[in-house]
Amino acid sequence: MSTVSVMWLSCSWIPLLAWWVLRDSARFKKNIVIGVTLPHEARDDGQVVAILTNYRRQQLACTIVLVAVALACAAAGTLRAWAGPLIVCWTLWILAACVVPETVFALANHKLAGLKDERGWRREEMGRGRHVTVADIGAAAQPYTRVSGIWFVLICAVSLVPALLDRNNLVVYLLFAACVLMVWVTFRWCYRDRSEVVDDNTTLTQTLTRIRRRAWARVYLVMAASFALMSWAQLLFRGSTDLYLIGMMLPCAVLGIVAFATEMRMRGLQERLTKASGEGLYVDEDDRWIFGIFYYNPDDAKLIVNERVGVNTSINLARPAGKAIMAALALLLLCLPVAGALIADDFGTPVTLEFSGQAIHARHSLMSYEIDMDDVVSIELIDQLPQMTRTLGGAAETFLEGDFSSERYGTLKVCLDPEVGPWLLVRTGDGRTYLLGASDATQTKAVLEEAGTDQRWASRG
Repeated sequence: MSTVSVMWLSCSWIPLLAWWVLRDSARFKKNIVIGVTLPHEARDDGQVVAILTNYRRQQLACTIVLVAVALACAAAGTLRAWAGPLIVCWTLWILAACVVPETVFALANHKLAGLKDERGWRREEMGRGRHVTVADIGAAAQPYTRVSGIWFVLICAVSLVPALLDRNNLVVYLLFAACVLMVWVTFRWCYRDRSEVVDDNTTLTQTLTRIRRRAWARVYLVMAASFALMSWAQLLFRGSTDLYLIGMMLPCAVLGIVAFATEMRMRGLQERLTKASGEGLYVDEDDRWIFGIFYYNPDDAKLIVNERVGVNTSINLARPAGKAIMAALALLLLCLPVAGALIADDFGTPVTLEFSGQAIHARHSLMSYEIDMDDVVSIELIDQLPQMTRTLGGAAETFLEGDFSSERYGTLKVCLDPEVGPWLLVRTGDGRTYLLGASDATQTKAVLEEAGTDQRWASRG
């Protein structure tokens, strides 16, 4: 299977998870549906039901289109000539998968909020229900055994073990360990004691607060373990492009599944526990949630807040740091096509090999080697690539570049197309060994012939 196909397939499930979560948003939890707080009587209103039904259909249609595109592009990824364009499309697809479903949610939220105004379901117009923003201090203070930091330290230690076995990629392993510690710090910093107040039922508030805390801890522990598994994947699978990608993607998939299962379990509990809420006193904070997605509250000093439904957290956009974080995230999404273009350049650019200026020149994208014939000790033409392990550089079905190690040849400087042989094995006087090969086999053979006529090296050979 090609690298491009693996990239598409590894992300094809994301719209399905998003659809499942967003579809669930059309069910009442804590009196909230699609980010709009409504009284109990609105649950059976015909227009409300119609908006929710149309919302579900639109989310399903978006999901079908996104998944179909992913599968079609995965199939097309086997065509080498399409590798570059498909990678650019991949980044655009990721951008669409992030934005389109949320846009459908925002539009439905806007329609439902308009209906709320039209029906007089706003707090100041309600006869029975009234708006409150409260925090049950008693619920927040309920005893709860927090996850010990020792677990995160142990996971960090596990992530560092590969560094003892492979010093060539020490920086990579240290980065994974740093990510584990960052998860721990983020967990301690973002953990919120704010209670899950829905109405004046204190027992309900305590229960909802307790289950959120447990769910929060579970997800962060799995996130830390995922980085540790990635560290081991770097050690075990760095010699195989496909296995390496699978080893990196699999922990992410496990994390996604655990987070998804935790989120859905939390939503299910919220739905069951608050089914009878919304008839008397209830909390309505819609004015602080833009489109039901973005939290904006200048009166709240907290940067990270709990989302009203589920187990996730959100950023307070009213804080300067919140604005900066959101701007950075938006910029990151907008830069995805640029990153895709750079990756596509690597996949689409052929490896070239030529003899000029009394030197051998090997080039691929930003990678280049220049070997002066004065330094050449031997040149050998080989028909089969040795078993190699990548230590630093890039690897795909269309190119291998950077530093590799081989039991037969030792440390290698590589720049070649693995699908097009034969290849040149070049040794120099300073102890370096190069393995080179162009995407056009005639270039490789031409370099060998021209190098053989070079009098300086021929006399040594």
